[in-house]
Amino acid sequence: MKDLPKTCRHPDSKQNDAIIPFVIRKIPLGDASQYVKTGGHPNTYIVFSPDSRLLAIGTMQGNVMIADVYSGKILWSKKVSEGMVKRIDFSPDGKRVYFGEQSVDGFIYAAETVTGKILWTFRLADDLQQGSPLNKNDAQDIYDKPGCYQLKTLANGDILILGIHSWGDWREKAKTVCLSRIYRLTPDGKPVWAFPEKGPIFYTVIYMDSDPAGKKVAFLTRSEGGNKPENYEYFNQSLYVLDGITGKVDGYHTFEPLKPWFSKVSFWQSVSVSDDAACASIGTQDGRSFIFELKKVTPLKTFDFGAPVMISNVPVSAYASYTKYGPDKTIYFQTSNTSVIAANMSRSIVAPPGPHPNANMINAVSPAGEILWRYRSNLSCENFWLSADGRWMMTTAMAGKGKAEHEAGALLFDTQRSGGGSSKFVYFYRVEGTVFFQAAMAPDGSAFAISEMPFKHPESSKLIGTYQVHVVR
Repeated sequence: MKDLPKTCRHPDSKQNDAIIPFVIRKIPLGDASQYVKTGGHPNTYIVFSPDSRLLAIGTMQGNVMIADVYSGKILWSKKVSEGMVKRIDFSPDGKRVYFGEQSVDGFIYAAETVTGKILWTFRLADDLQQGSPLNKNDAQDIYDKPGCYQLKTLANGDILILGIHSWGDWREKAKTVCLSRIYRLTPDGKPVWAFPEKGPIFYTVIYMDSDPAGKKVAFLTRSEGGNKPENYEYFNQSLYVLDGITGKVDGYHTFEPLKPWFSKVSFWQSVSVSDDAACASIGTQDGRSFIFELKKVTPLKTFDFGAPVMISNVPVSAYASYTKYGPDKTIYFQTSNTSVIAANMSRSIVAPPGPHPNANMINAVSPAGEILWRYRSNLSCENFWLSADGRWMMTTAMAGKGKAEHEAGALLFDTQRSGGGSSKFVYFYRVEGTVFFQAAMAPDGSAFAISEMPFKHPESSKLIGTYQVHVVR
């Protein structure tokens, strides 16, 4: 790009340089008003191409588009699903783009990056059962359909897929069904292996990650349905590690509840595998965070970042929501907003009496478990995205969700700056609406992209914000 302002960040930006956000462009994603009015939040997935030039976008309406970030040209845009586009990734050479949907059938697609020509499809519903017809009047109905909850291309071009299909009346476990399966596919869509080998696992596998080469695959089991048999060979509330070459189980670890406050262990999308496949980081919703070695699948270090503390005789916690292993082996952990441990509280307590001391915190940790730096925000952070060299780190953030007074956008950090978290903080880029928890960082660190969503003002019911992607330098 030519004629960038002097306040725009660049590879030679230094510690004390004045840097402000520079909007490269905004990409409209269509009308999401009806979905927002019925209580939904438009899911959007974004990823940069390996050369940092192109941006692939998948929307709640089932559309996929490829945009040239700098020229603004839309290479192609098409509707591929009656559901939503859940995950996208490029092949290592950037010539193909893979995307997975959540829909009645749960298809995975491979397409030519430049033309959009579909090369092959893979149907998750063949293993996970077909979903019921989509009820477009129910914003939450789509989440009961088979979906691609993780799609990651590996260094050799293979693709890792996590498929999930969970449905039923969640007020009564016996009336629920949970099915999940992990696949390794060749670039031509042929299965290398599937786990379990003979069919789905009867849990919701909430998330999965691997090293870039796919040597180790780590996943978390979070919930079970009424379809789980007695004396089942796999365990819930557990970390499993697969040999990424064969798909066989290398080992597992079942987490113990943090008693007396919690009776079970739960996770969000909180597992990340190191680039050398030696370790993984984990976060749990009771506020604990872990570093595991993967050879024997044992914890090396436990952190109580958001674990319960007593405030005015009330236990409050801050769940460990996201974690990320950086390319330099720095491990990032997040804790969310303060919450009351409802299971142990009377119904009269509706809000925490005070903030958890580590709420809304980013912790950067060394491989040995030493805290390198911290950053506390008044915003609740969601997820991490890093440049390929680990220098630039971005997280989406918001406060006051669903309230008249709110803030939302993205926080950017330069991890090469000296000092603590406040010294590494570069800027906060704010949007009018709210933000989705899936975003993207260009591999070369030159730009990031976030998805803005409108929200309904709680008093006027007016929609605030626009359904669009912001590309920012």
